[in-house]
Amino acid sequence: MTLNATTRGRILAAADSLRDELVDTVSRMVQINTVNPYCGDETASLEKPGQLDLRDRLAAAGFATTLFEPPADVYAQAGMIGPAGRSWEDRPNLVGELTLGDGSGRSLILNCHMDTVGAEGMTIDPFGGEVRDGCIHGRGSSDSKGNLAVGLFAVRALQAAGVPLNGRLIFESVVDEECNGGGAGTVACCLAGYRADAAICLDGLGTQPIVGCNGVLTLRLDVHGRAGHAAMGAVNAIDKARVLADAMDVLKRQRAAAAEPTMVNLGVFHAGTIPAIVPGEATLAYNLTYTVAEAEQSKRERGAWGSALLREQIERLIADAGGRDPWLADHAPTLTWVKDLFPYATPLDAEIVRVVGDAAAAATGRRPAPFHMLAWSDACHTSLAGIPTVGFGCGLAGKAHAADECVRIDDLMIGVRTVALAIAAFLSTEAGA
Repeated sequence: MTLNATTRGRILAAADSLRDELVDTVSRMVQINTVNPYCGDETASLEKPGQLDLRDRLAAAGFATTLFEPPADVYAQAGMIGPAGRSWEDRPNLVGELTLGDGSGRSLILNCHMDTVGAEGMTIDPFGGEVRDGCIHGRGSSDSKGNLAVGLFAVRALQAAGVPLNGRLIFESVVDEECNGGGAGTVACCLAGYRADAAICLDGLGTQPIVGCNGVLTLRLDVHGRAGHAAMGAVNAIDKARVLADAMDVLKRQRAAAAEPTMVNLGVFHAGTIPAIVPGEATLAYNLTYTVAEAEQSKRERGAWGSALLREQIERLIADAGGRDPWLADHAPTLTWVKDLFPYATPLDAEIVRVVGDAAAAATGRRPAPFHMLAWSDACHTSLAGIPTVGFGCGLAGKAHAADECVRIDDLMIGVRTVALAIAAFLSTEAGA
């Protein structure tokens, strides 16, 4: 449904009137440490304090709220590979449900994550929430507490504007998107039966509609040598790991040169204690991205959407490289698949893509081009659950996860204006609106 000029004007004016309160809210949200407990540094925390704060804010806006922890076997239930050994105790999802009108109209999910990456080594106070130079500074400001606030204030703007709506809004603030997580929070929402006619995943950057993302495959290689004194006859696990790393580098170059380039990143190479000891163990850990086309091919040939064919290719590569090395031939490395996060693609002609694009154009006076993320997003889970999904985020390029993370206030306001207009267009009851 297309909103008329009067309705758009009321919504935009209401959104603009909330600017100061939005800034204060994002600053306060940043001040709450919700670092993912598996971040790997001493700032590790839990998402719960942030969820309780946001619960009160949603309740004040009229949402009925629910807190629930993902099930221990969340990935097994979803039929996917996810990081093993994670605990969800005191790490609840927050879901708010708001009935509009008599609730008989359509439904829309707003989804975003509460957890952040670690904060060690930041050059600013990570939990200061300082407001200066037109930005809000601190861990999570760009990724993704600013976006959570955008969703809340979009609803607030619609309420202030008095736009008649009919249907249901489902607001999902989820856990474990970051820090090698597999999006367990969003998976748990899907398993719990939360469904809608469309979804907007409030994550990303550039205030542009996101219509898809690549998949991410994570693997770990544990390479076995024989420890000993540096002057004695030992087998250095680093040397043997380099044999496998060289083979993976060939794959990296091949995938970077493909028609749809994808990434192979060696993110962890760990071995040894002191120079006088030959290390007997080494660990390599990789992230690889892969395309929707590769997931489709795996579906056709192996019966499962995802990275099945890519995994088989890597298994052969490691076996072949190891087989050419006499030591590795008798001491095979241990290969562990850590996670397989699926890609997705929403057709450009899907209604929710058009709705968000129209809203962004009305909010800014220009029509941003939809794009496909090279990285990964929780949006894949709602999309693969059969919910047409578009991403839309206000993160600042280069600042997510950065030592000086920040978000532009003007971008947050673009987000509030856009999301409010999109909700109104999707759920409005106005005839000819």
